[in-house]
Amino acid sequence: MSWAFVDFDKKYDRSKFDCSESALNNYLKNQISQDVARKANVPVLAVNSKDEVLGFYTLSSGAVEFSNFPANLKKKIAPYPVPIARIGRLAVDNSTKGQGLGKDLLFHAIDRVEEVAEKIGIRAIVVDAKNQNAENFYLKYGFQYLQNTPGTKKTLFLVV
Repeated sequence: MSWAFVDFDKKYDRSKFDCSESALNNYLKNQISQDVARKANVPVLAVNSKDEVLGFYTLSSGAVEFSNFPANLKKKIAPYPVPIARIGRLAVDNSTKGQGLGKDLLFHAIDRVEEVAEKIGIRAIVVDAKNQNAENFYLKYGFQYLQNTPGTKKTLFLVV
């Protein structure tokens, strides 16, 4: 199966998308348009030749307290809130699981952030892993744990 990456547009068919995570399914089908209109994030879709959504991710900007980064990196990072890009959501339709789309989405997001980081201050990509599978996925691609993160979700980062 092949896919193409496109910027979000309502013309793409989101109705069949199912990643087995109801929060992500509902977000894509019901909330994403509102967030785009509010400029809360920038979504990228992976679509097939029929313009059906096979996967997506969202990016936004933010900052993380300097104290949350591991000691070995603090010498390389300015000692004030660290500018970051946040992957808010990343999901793959069940029909494409195991075909590399998750990895392709992640690497597309990283490439996009690296392009922007050459023009504005972005030092890391941050993501909140919603479950153990997501945590393992990000760790596999070099993400590390941030320190001092509240709650049960795991916050991970990748230096840009």
